[in-house]
Amino acid sequence: MSLSFASLSANAQMADRITEHPTPREASRQQAEALTREMANRLHLNEGQYLQLLPLNRTRLSALNSINREYRADAATRAAKQAELEAQFEQECSRIMSPSQLSQLQREVQPATAPAPTGNGLG
Repeated sequence: MSLSFASLSANAQMADRITEHPTPREASRQQAEALTREMANRLHLNEGQYLQLLPLNRTRLSALNSINREYRADAATRAAKQAELEAQFEQECSRIMSPSQLSQLQREVQPATAPAPTGNGLG
């Protein structure tokens, strides 16, 4: 009996370790779910929209990781590939979201992708 208890205890400890340190694939899945949940709250998406957006975010995050890894030494190409990915993502979102939701998403993304102003602003 003590052997089976030790086995259960060891399995529980292993499960705890796995949850503490998820695999890259699991971490990516969790990241996509968290991002989609946050977008659903911010953009007031319904459940159907959430379910359609989740695989898009999974694909987007995976592609973004690939782009960052593949083009880490080439900032210009990396930025171009990221912009292309974002354009594709917005196009897919336009099939899921209402025009007002899409407009809000674009307004939130715009400052992050807008080029930094040049000069000191003193005119």
